[in-house]
Amino acid sequence: MPADTAPVSDNTIRLSQELDAAGRPAPAEFFYQVHHTTANTLGSDAMIFLAPLNPRETATPGVFTYTDPQRGSGTARLEGFSLIDAQRIQELVRMQAIEAAVGPEPLKNPDLELGNALVLRSNNPWFFLVFGLIVLGFAIWLLSAAAGVGDKGAVYTTMGIILGAGSIVLFVIAAIRAPWWRKARAEARKDGGPLPPDLTGL
Repeated sequence: MPADTAPVSDNTIRLSQELDAAGRPAPAEFFYQVHHTTANTLGSDAMIFLAPLNPRETATPGVFTYTDPQRGSGTARLEGFSLIDAQRIQELVRMQAIEAAVGPEPLKNPDLELGNALVLRSNNPWFFLVFGLIVLGFAIWLLSAAAGVGDKGAVYTTMGIILGAGSIVLFVIAAIRAPWWRKARAEARKDGGPLPPDLTGL
């Protein structure tokens, strides 16, 4: 388990080990500082460290139980994270538990820091289906209009073919993701809490 040997104030995960890998009492404390090293959210960078520890939510936000097969088990506490980053980690820990129950998310979108603002990013397969229908409709219009625009007919035809192919890709994405989406949402509802953002809308 890579961990700093002394506490740090910002973006720190405090591991309070209770048992060793064999299940024997072995109290110890470790600190790991998360560094934002990718284009993904800081929460995703934190999960690079947390995911192998099999974190699970507790009744206290920002506190998780963990089981490290190599080292031991105990609790992990988020310290010095912004409210937004801590919330994202909480959501990703919940998503990991859901994926453990229903299987890994197919065609998973990157969790980009600016993804929702700058990149077309949706987890909802029905969004892909509706958007694909819109693209397909525009492609059909271009192809049907190609004969009546003279010299621009070749351009209309080319654009229509490209958009038609794009709509097929969107339909395939929707078909692949829809079964997992339904199972994941059903699993998320079992605890009675709100659906995580990864399983709602856009």
